[in-house]
Amino acid sequence: MNRISPDKILNSFFALVIFCSSFAFLTVDVKAVDVKADNASVEGARAVLIRLAGLSKKQALRTEPAQKLLTGEMLSLDMPSFGKLTDAPDKVLLPAKNRAVGRFQLFGENNQVADVYFYLQYDKGWKVSAVRLLALTGIIEQVYLGLKAKPNLTAEEKEFYENYKLTLSPDKELKTWFLQNRNLLNKLCAQFPNKSGGKEVYISRDDKKFPHAADLLRKLNLSSADMDSTGNIEIVIGGITDNTVGFIYSPSKKPPQMNPSLYIWVEEVAANWYLFRTT
Repeated sequence: MNRISPDKILNSFFALVIFCSSFAFLTVDVKAVDVKADNASVEGARAVLIRLAGLSKKQALRTEPAQKLLTGEMLSLDMPSFGKLTDAPDKVLLPAKNRAVGRFQLFGENNQVADVYFYLQYDKGWKVSAVRLLALTGIIEQVYLGLKAKPNLTAEEKEFYENYKLTLSPDKELKTWFLQNRNLLNKLCAQFPNKSGGKEVYISRDDKKFPHAADLLRKLNLSSADMDSTGNIEIVIGGITDNTVGFIYSPSKKPPQMNPSLYIWVEEVAANWYLFRTT
C-alpha cells in the first residue's frame, strides 16, 4: 500500500503527549500490584501495566518506581500522568517472543474514548518501551462535532459524518460493527480478482473499474479497500495520512505483524479477519 510518511513531530508517541496534556488527571488512589518481574507471560506483562497505570493516576510517572518500569523512548517521557486511563488493560497480546502489547482506554473531552497501546519488552522483567494511539484524530473530531451540531446535513455531509463517527470509535465498538456488517464485508472482498498476478489492487469509493465494490464502500461508510501481493485485503475505515483504522481479511491467516512504527494494533476478530490500526 502506498503510504505518506508523516513528519516526525506528528508520530504517535508525541501525539499521545499532546493529547493527554489537555485532560484533567484522575486522582483516585489504587492499590499497588505485585509485579512479578521474572514472569514472561501475559499475566506478567499485565501486572506491570496495571502497576504503571496506578502510578499514572497518582501523577507519579516521574518517580523512581515508575522509571523502573520504563525503557527505550519511554525514559525520555516528561509528564506526570497519561491522563484518564482505565485501571487495567482490557487486552494483552504477545506478538513475538519477549514482546507484548497491552490496550487501555483513554477518556478525553467530549466523552471521547480512545484506545491506547502500550508496548513492552522482556529482559529479566517486563518494561514499557513505547506508547501508541491513532494520531491526528483531533482534526477529525472537530469536523465530526461540527457536523453533529448542524440541524440539517446534506447527503455528502451525512456520509462524512458517519465515516468520521466510525473512524473515532474505540475497538470495542468497531468489533460490534464488524459482526453486524460481516456479510457485506465478505461481499466486498469477493469483488477483488482471484488472480492479481501478485500486483496490488486498490479500490476507492468512486472507482469506475469496480463499481459494485465502490458501492459497498459507500454503503458501509468506508474509505477504501486494497489487496496486496500476498492476497491480504486491507479495508480502511478512515484516518489521516497513514494514521488509519480498519479491518484486514487474510486468506492465509497471516496479517501484518504489530510494531510501534506501522501496525500498532492487530487483533483477530473472526476467522481470517483482523482489526488493525496504523501510524
